[in-house]
Amino acid sequence: MQDAAKEVYRSKKRWRGLVANVWAHDLVERLKIRRKMMAKDCGLGDVEVGTYPSHPATIINQGSMLSPILMGLGLLGGGVIGGMGLSGLFDRVAVPPPAKSSPMEFDLEIIGTDGGIKASVAED
Repeated sequence: MQDAAKEVYRSKKRWRGLVANVWAHDLVERLKIRRKMMAKDCGLGDVEVGTYPSHPATIINQGSMLSPILMGLGLLGGGVIGGMGLSGLFDRVAVPPPAKSSPMEFDLEIIGTDGGIKASVAED
């Protein structure tokens, strides 16, 4: 059972590397085609453009979700602490309690029409 699990892990790692390699080569070709089109638009004719950058692309595939989670928690905690710190700098304005209003009485007249319902205040 251990050997089968190791083989599956190795196979998965090998395929991940293959996909990353194909992606890098595709990106290089797309950039090369883009530079050729830009050179042609500038009136340089059909010139051979090299790869950019001249060294091979480095792909960093860490595959761990721990560092993005920790970074998100750190940013969230910093925002909370910063917000609490800034709230102490500003004066709080005392808001007066809402004024008590006397109850109002009125009669509603509800009329059913072909298009729906119409409500209005009844006249005395």
